[in-house]
Amino acid sequence: MESDPRVRKSLHQINNDLSIASMRLELITIKLQREPESPLREELLQSCADALDAVKRAGRTANQTLHQNP
Repeated sequence: MESDPRVRKSLHQINNDLSIASMRLELITIKLQREPESPLREELLQSCADALDAVKRAGRTANQTLHQNP
């Protein structure tokens, strides 16, 4: 069964947006790691890590869906 081209286009866009979000979260994490004096540093680092995990899971789901529905 062939998938709807609009669905594929949407999944590609979602995957691209998730990649951008992932890179930005990684950049925020790097910047936080350079600021050891921040009172919320550990909490913010954990929040970034949790958000990054969620973004990666969503990206994997979109990617798997694309590959399962050629």
